[in-house]
Amino acid sequence: MKTSTTRLLCLILSAMPMLATAQSNIQSAFNALIKNSDVQITESHILEKDPDTDKKTSQCDVYNFVVPADQFKLIKNIVNAIEKDSQHAYGLYSGSLTPANQDITLAVGDGNGINDVSLTDLGGDYSYAVFLAPKSEDPEGKYRYAYGISYKQPKKNDNITGRLVVTYATTLKYRQQAAAEQQQNQWKMFNKMNKELQEEDTWFDTLMSYFQSMSDATSKTRIALATKAFKVIRDTSKYPEVTTADKDAIREILKVMVSDGKYSESVLNKLLNQCLVELK
Repeated sequence: MKTSTTRLLCLILSAMPMLATAQSNIQSAFNALIKNSDVQITESHILEKDPDTDKKTSQCDVYNFVVPADQFKLIKNIVNAIEKDSQHAYGLYSGSLTPANQDITLAVGDGNGINDVSLTDLGGDYSYAVFLAPKSEDPEGKYRYAYGISYKQPKKNDNITGRLVVTYATTLKYRQQAAAEQQQNQWKMFNKMNKELQEEDTWFDTLMSYFQSMSDATSKTRIALATKAFKVIRDTSKYPEVTTADKDAIREILKVMVSDGKYSESVLNKLLNQCLVELK
């Protein structure tokens, strides 16, 4: 088990830029715990690259550990190393998790939540730091490394359970900018579509355009589209071309959407249900 773990660790660390990196103390302290023969390790790894450029786009290394109480220094060394290397970090975070606290997760890859990993779902104390990826690896400054540990303080003669995490992801600032651009682009498309629909002024086509646009829209945009759809259905009498077949088709589509988990957000689902109520 330890031979396999050590080999994997060496492969992972060799993939990181080691040239006197800002995380050198952390990497050494992580290595000391993982390689220790008295420590039980369960691990998982993700490493993804862009197939066109071979550039790393995502990494997640998780080590769940059980450390004997008399080896607590292995954990303290990691906490101290994170504090020591934090002079090169752009973020340092630590504390104690209680049942009232929200779980702390570290982003992975593009931070869409699919592969994001929990640092603290085992509870206890935690500490982590985030560092920009070296310019040689990421000239655009879009990516960062995060190194973290969580553990439960030992009682007398108790083993210490905890978790080590290393992730590679886009920075929070970059993710926020990307989300804002996506939201802006969606509103541009929505306004363009709304203008075109006003020119066409067709009841069935208008509603279908709203429904189709909801599929890939953000929650805020979906609610705006559902609100527009409700107003069109509420004012059906203003559209003399509407047929019974048109109403039946829209009714069936709304039934499918209401029961689809994709549209289960409470405000959105209530708006869609109200559309059904208005569709007489």
